Amino acid sequence: MLYGYKIAAVCITKPYEDVLREFLQSLSEALRPHQWRVFLYTPGSDLYWNTKSDTGEKFVFDLINPKVTDALVMLENTIKNNECMESLCQFAQQNHIPAIVINGKRENCCNINFDFSQGFAEIVRHLVTCHHIRDFHMIAGIKDNAFSDERIAVMRKVLAEYHLTLNDSQISYGDFWAVPAKEATERLIMENRLPEAIVCANDTMAISVCTTLAQHHILVPDDVIVTGFDGIDSIYYSLPKITSCKCDYAELGKKTAFLLLHYKDNTLPEHVTLVPKPVLLESCGCKPIQMNDTVDFINNLNDSLTRFQREGEDLGEISAKIQRSESIEEVAQQLTDTRLFYNMTCLLKTECIDPSLDPMKIHSETSFGEKLYVLADTDLPWPPEQLVISTDEIIPRMKLMLDSGIILLFTALHSVDIPIGYLCFHFWDFGKQNYMKINQTAMMLNSALTGFRNSHYQKHLQNKLEELYQFDALTGLYSRKAFYLRFQHMLEAQKFDAMTMILCDLDGLKYINDTFSHVEGDNAIAVSAKALKKACENGMCCRYGGDELIGILMMECDAAQIRSEIQNYLDEYNQHSGKPYQVSASVGIYTSRGESLETMFEKTDALMYEEKKQKPNRRK
Repeated sequence: MLYGYKIAAVCITKPYEDVLREFLQSLSEALRPHQWRVFLYTPGSDLYWNTKSDTGEKFVFDLINPKVTDALVMLENTIKNNECMESLCQFAQQNHIPAIVINGKRENCCNINFDFSQGFAEIVRHLVTCHHIRDFHMIAGIKDNAFSDERIAVMRKVLAEYHLTLNDSQISYGDFWAVPAKEATERLIMENRLPEAIVCANDTMAISVCTTLAQHHILVPDDVIVTGFDGIDSIYYSLPKITSCKCDYAELGKKTAFLLLHYKDNTLPEHVTLVPKPVLLESCGCKPIQMNDTVDFINNLNDSLTRFQREGEDLGEISAKIQRSESIEEVAQQLTDTRLFYNMTCLLKTECIDPSLDPMKIHSETSFGEKLYVLADTDLPWPPEQLVISTDEIIPRMKLMLDSGIILLFTALHSVDIPIGYLCFHFWDFGKQNYMKINQTAMMLNSALTGFRNSHYQKHLQNKLEELYQFDALTGLYSRKAFYLRFQHMLEAQKFDAMTMILCDLDGLKYINDTFSHVEGDNAIAVSAKALKKACENGMCCRYGGDELIGILMMECDAAQIRSEIQNYLDEYNQHSGKPYQVSASVGIYTSRGESLETMFEKTDALMYEEKKQKPNRRK
């Protein structure tokens, strides 16, 4: 439970399809008065091909939290990936969550199925008993396909009840699609083999058959009766309207809700069967109960397509802006267009806003990590106050969303097979256009955020390379080349009355290297570099070469004070280091007014060697 509500997690693809929206609306409305809420988890594809991109889509199921999930509902006919279905069923079993599988057969689950065979049989019986058809031809689906073969067998069985037959010559194959169905119809016409009735294995083929017959001035149903199967919306707007058989997904939603509300002791029935209902319309000679405004349907369809295309173009422009954004805040600003983004929360893994992390690797132990960055919460008229939330919170303002009773729809954001976050939509109505926005928006953000992350990671690597080029790895001081460039920039940016150079040369480096190893020699160089840097806090230091270190201060300085600071640092180190050698350095300090860098170096170098000569016990 979550905030006192039971949660039904529904796993489904393509929720924009009419029948699936009917199911979701019916399920939600039946559960809502009983303190149940629906969380919908939808990948962007049916996962059939099991590509790397499909792997990214499947991460949405990792959002299902067993701590708050009270039931799992899976529509197997939309998730065409057996491995994924097995994983979901095992997840439910391991976490003792009651599971319902719709249009599938899984062990340890309640399986709800439409009896397609009985529904198809009812159509054939209707033709025989009500329209007295005796001469049939069937346009099946794909040859040797299980669904197609099942419908052939059903038709033969029903006809046998009336002492009729359906031999192989009375069967064509339309591959469940329009063009092959048209070709099959053309052959029947050309061979003068038109029957009294053509029974199609689905509605798409039936509509194509009617269109082809009309092109040859053959009337349906006067000359030939045509029927389909599936009950898609198009049957109500074709000429003539197609007799079919429809699976009542609204009834399916109510039945699913009833099972969830009445199961006891975590036990659901093993099998539940629903029968598709015949839809008797014009193509068999029956009349529709009500007329449908075809012109209005086509206008709405055109408006929807125009809007979809226009929004696609707008999203393309926003994608380009996101990829060119300089910061994550600028990315968030691109998602404030309320024409395109509404009823949506966008959350990113916090690692996605860290430009130093490789975007092609997963840096968290779980798919979505422990923390999420709230990139957008479009229902708010102002930016979110809390930009980082715990993954367990799922989305900001969760209780408010649950109290509203709306469905929460989740889809994963991913860079191919790398999870980067997720979207949560919370639409107030079940309009098709809203549900089509899920994939449209997710695909844009997948591409845009991937580009943004790659760009910023490349900049990070470039900066790192520049740092390697600019700074000496051992001492952290500027390299000689970077020092000259920076020195030139400083001269061009500002005029200086005086300039002080400090040249620090380590004493006895060869002795330390030969006696204690080059590792200890490197340590001595690094220590002397720290001493010089501390004495030149307001200046610039570089490793000029080997153990020669240079510091520049753009002012006149007290040479005795600088020398004292360097010596004090080294004395402090030697006292506490525990090393078997002493770190010592000879220092030359020279202040110039207008001389070249080369002249300053010569004079400072001479002063440094004068000091080195005064150390009789030095070891070179």
